Amino acid sequence: MTEPPPTSDGSRPLESIAAWRELLDTLAEAGETVAAEADGAPAIDVAEGFGFLLNVLTDQFERAALRRSRHPVFLPGVTPVRKFFFDNPDTDYDIAVLGGAPRYRIRGNRGTSAYLAFCVYSAMGRDGTTRLVNLSDRDIDVSPGGDFEVVLSPEEVPGNWLRVDAGSRAVIARQYFLDREAEVPARYRIEPLDEPAPDPPLDDQGFARTARTAAMFAKAATSLAAQRVERMRATPNRFVATGEHGPYRTPDNDYVVCWYSLDEGEALVIDVRPPECRYWGVHLANRWGQSLDHRTRRTGLNARTAAAGADGSVRVVVAGADPGLPNWLDTAGHSEGWVLFRWLLADAPAMPTVERVGLADLLDARGAASHTGSTR
Repeated sequence: MTEPPPTSDGSRPLESIAAWRELLDTLAEAGETVAAEADGAPAIDVAEGFGFLLNVLTDQFERAALRRSRHPVFLPGVTPVRKFFFDNPDTDYDIAVLGGAPRYRIRGNRGTSAYLAFCVYSAMGRDGTTRLVNLSDRDIDVSPGGDFEVVLSPEEVPGNWLRVDAGSRAVIARQYFLDREAEVPARYRIEPLDEPAPDPPLDDQGFARTARTAAMFAKAATSLAAQRVERMRATPNRFVATGEHGPYRTPDNDYVVCWYSLDEGEALVIDVRPPECRYWGVHLANRWGQSLDHRTRRTGLNARTAAAGADGSVRVVVAGADPGLPNWLDTAGHSEGWVLFRWLLADAPAMPTVERVGLADLLDARGAASHTGSTR
């Protein structure tokens, strides 16, 4: 972008004003991507699309502003209301933006969560992917009391180490839980190894860079979400394996996804035998990859909360009304959306089978099963 010409009195116009106007223009373009989904999509998807755009913009503006800092801090990546990139209800995501410091240290206590890992990401490329390096609890040396320390630096050091370089943009701490009430979350903090100077205030040029970066990311994320749906909606109600999981995937997971599409009075019956793994979970997400309401509805299950058969197999029912069967997932008013399984550190991924059925037929089958004593 060329620098704005001087004003008549020879002073330089504020770059932040130009960036603000560009931000509004870029948001308008991204909003048109959402509006285009109104052609044939339920109204709820359009409303949530605008909410998704604002979620991403808010998150990215905050992180772009922190990128100027040499004093990183872990902040929640998603919340029960701010969601994106197929967030998992059973996972805590804490993100620390990496600024200009060359070396960092993460100190903490392991806790008892089902899984803990730290993953360093580069900037997102034009294809929506990122370079990453991951260090999970399988490879983290922990003291008898659960304390640990991880060094992030360009050169390898003894002990727990993660490589960072000039292209590294963030480190994400992930914790997976099978039972949040019973498990103790890990605690951790990040600090620069070389004491940096205080951060400068947000100035004209700093705001301009921050606004442009956040706006372009929000636009790219919205387009990516719409393109993903376009690819999958041609073959609904069928699971496929995918290595794509947004720009912040984790290499320890295998993912299988399904774009479900149900008419009123229909349900999706999913059968699967989960593999041997550290964690598995299934949850529903809207068109934009945001997990459905999991605070007041049951829209996800995991290895601890799902009811399994004697052979370890699991039947999940996706429907807008409770069929009175185990493992019902509530579509929360969404006739279309995503079903996503995660297999974490699995021996081999499993591929679920799917049957689209009438909800009335499912209820009739339940009644017949109750007379014979069968649960499946």
